[in-house]
Amino acid sequence: MLKKSILLFSVVLAITIAASSTVFSFTNGGSPSCSGSPTDGANCATSCHNTSVNQEKPGWIVSDIPESGYIPDSTYTITATATGIESSKKFGFEASPQFETGKIAGKIILTNANETKLIAGGKCITQKEAGTDGTTSKSWSFKWIAPAKGTGNLTFYAAFLIGGKPEIAVTSKLNVTETK
Repeated sequence: MLKKSILLFSVVLAITIAASSTVFSFTNGGSPSCSGSPTDGANCATSCHNTSVNQEKPGWIVSDIPESGYIPDSTYTITATATGIESSKKFGFEASPQFETGKIAGKIILTNANETKLIAGGKCITQKEAGTDGTTSKSWSFKWIAPAKGTGNLTFYAAFLIGGKPEIAVTSKLNVTETK
């Protein structure tokens, strides 16, 4: 009887540790290439969480890029903001500037290494565990160095997850043109 109890306790403990590791691993950033872009082929909501993308929200990615377009090799500030409901307290995101081909456009520069990190060889930025807490909303900002002259238009893609009941998944994008 004692052997069965020890075995049962060991199995329950192993399952609990595995489940806890899975839950906490996602608070420390998304999987590479889960930005919601068409070429990433993955979406954090369906590959990492038990939810599906239930809405696209324009305006969740904003920048100080002029309406006339980015100036090549210039640095801009990009801000991604997830907005939930009154009970929302945990947030996550992944963003990536990409050309139509899926190749990274320009260079992402961290401005808050405590709350964000680069993944996928610098193609994407995501939250760290310290960057998940908020009250109804959460914003993350970073710098972006525009690509070289003549590289053309691009899109910033982002996928957001808002924790709670229900868990909400959102995508957003910001289309950017090159100054002529």
